[in-house]
Amino acid sequence: MARARTTLSPRTAVLLSGSLILGLAGPALAQFTNWTSPAVGMQVAQASSTVQDIQRELNRLGYNAGPVDGSMGPRTRAAIQAYQRDHDLRVDGQPNSSLLSHVRDTARSGRSEPIRSGPEPSSRQIADTQDALRTLGYDVGRPSSRLTDETRAAIRSYESDHGLLASGQPSAELLEHMRRNIQTTPEAPTAVDANTIAGIQGELRLRGYQIPRVTGQMDTQSRQAIRDYQQGQGVAVTGEPSAALLADLRAVRTEPAPAAGLTREQRAAAQRALSARGYEAGPPDGVLGPRSRDAIRTFQADNDITPSGELTSRTMALLGLGRTDAVAEPPAIKTKPYRVRARDDFSDGDHTRNPAWRIASGRFEVRGGGLNSTMVPPSERTEAMGRQILGNLLQQQLGFTLPGQETAAAAYLPTRLGPEFRITALVSGSAEAHSHIDLGPYRGNRLNQGYRLNYRTSQSRPLQLIVVNESGISVIASARLPLDGGAPHRLVWTRDAEGRMTVTHKDAILIDVVDRTENETFDGFSLINAGGDWTLHEVILEDRG
Repeated sequence: MARARTTLSPRTAVLLSGSLILGLAGPALAQFTNWTSPAVGMQVAQASSTVQDIQRELNRLGYNAGPVDGSMGPRTRAAIQAYQRDHDLRVDGQPNSSLLSHVRDTARSGRSEPIRSGPEPSSRQIADTQDALRTLGYDVGRPSSRLTDETRAAIRSYESDHGLLASGQPSAELLEHMRRNIQTTPEAPTAVDANTIAGIQGELRLRGYQIPRVTGQMDTQSRQAIRDYQQGQGVAVTGEPSAALLADLRAVRTEPAPAAGLTREQRAAAQRALSARGYEAGPPDGVLGPRSRDAIRTFQADNDITPSGELTSRTMALLGLGRTDAVAEPPAIKTKPYRVRARDDFSDGDHTRNPAWRIASGRFEVRGGGLNSTMVPPSERTEAMGRQILGNLLQQQLGFTLPGQETAAAAYLPTRLGPEFRITALVSGSAEAHSHIDLGPYRGNRLNQGYRLNYRTSQSRPLQLIVVNESGISVIASARLPLDGGAPHRLVWTRDAEGRMTVTHKDAILIDVVDRTENETFDGFSLINAGGDWTLHEVILEDRG
């Protein structure tokens, strides 16, 4: 077995050494940690959790960056931009280590807002602002006349919902704006029954809004989903459930196809394609509300098309969706059948043949009904802290690894796999903190360069679909999935010719997204264990060659 050699840049080595000195998990700080095997020339890169750390710190400062899931969504980007404006930084909305350091310094200083030269809002103005926010359905915490982090976060949510500059600060202009909305907003019913709430949750969930479960009880996710829907429809943003809202959702779902002949599925595909290109079209629900039409107009203007806001034939063609003139249903597309490139259920007890797996680092063996590896999460290696510090210094200065110093176990199966693929993986693993596994097709000499499924138990949405290339690491989508209990979980991951990827578990779609970043043939499939006890019971690799 070839022994892994770690090659680290000085910056990465310093980060790793600092993480160990502080007693924190190394992978949580390292942006790119590469394990190189001289025998096979393969490298393994590990995804960054910088975005997750920035989200956590911004939320503590009241900037409402959304769930701490490491995914760069519109709410996280808006929170970053608001923070950058408040602190006279370059406003680009981009997460990086410099921004994280600045945010942490701000948090340690005990100030969530910079010192401003303008007049401070009075307690009366703050109280009036809190009352207005509460009336409009925003959570400002306990009643007070102080400018709390909850109040700042609620102000930013309101400003974002209404297209205002996100400042998080009370003002006379903002209060007047809210009062005008209160006057035009109908009174919410005093009580909404559980069946109505459950119906609303179900309808919104069908449209792709982030509602984990249909419970019949209002919670933060449901209220935010209602706000997002209302904003997309161009109506008053209240975040409140009602019978009228449920009727509206059901009416929209059963609306007839527009005159242009597009089906709901075709409009949803256009929304996915727009969002994949950076035009925020909202959830792919097939409903062309103001948000979707704004995205269409912007895309059309960028491509020298009259910005009508309609999905014309030329617009659909430029989105890669072909012509859809006056058809009730999309024409049947003849697709090549899947062909099996590789398959292994390890029933022969041997991973070195039929097919032949290769080991880049760590130890793998067939036991427990599959290919198993165990790696102690870095945060649990406190007894070897001094040895790790020494190892990091040797890696930085001399470029070699101490025996037993591997920080990830990596196995790979070289096989040609086209960009239209279906990967079926039966996986079981540990649910301990910091457990981490990464699998998927790789390209070139890095075992995780390409599309990857990344599972980290420490995250609120542990399953992430990411893309890794020369430009870095990007999170495409994330989902909740408990891989606990020790039972195997079957994941089916597909990608079609249009770049649409789905990940299903027990016939439920966890991820549905379009991404065309990687459209070339892959060189194989890899499994990387960066912490925990994981077993791959079966894998089937198929493509449409």
